[in-house]
Amino acid sequence: MSIIKKRPKLILILTGISFFASSIDCFENNLIIIGVISALVASINIVGSFFVKKHPFNVKIALLLVNAIFAALSSYLYFLAGRDKIQYGWAIVSILYFVAIGVAYRKRLKYKKMNIILTKTDKVVENQ
Repeated sequence: MSIIKKRPKLILILTGISFFASSIDCFENNLIIIGVISALVASINIVGSFFVKKHPFNVKIALLLVNAIFAALSSYLYFLAGRDKIQYGWAIVSILYFVAIGVAYRKRLKYKKMNIILTKTDKVVENQ
């Protein structure tokens, strides 16, 4: 079993720490807007870690969406700042987050269909 399934809270805290590190780097390079947004996203990820056990799917989707939007915005702001090639990395990260959202929803729908089928099958067996 992967670390993501075993320790989702740890993953969110580590993601928050990495975004805080990114924020510090942005402040040092006079990219104030990206730095502030990165610190905000870091805080959101760390706060989300407190709710991931109670609402795993909702928190996962919300944080994936926040991170995807942040990555897309970072890509755009780095492009405007004239940075060389880093905006492409952020664009790829944003696309991967959006793909992860789609995969998570597809898995959720498949799981719900399986539960409906199993529930109907169990009821038929009980009635016979």
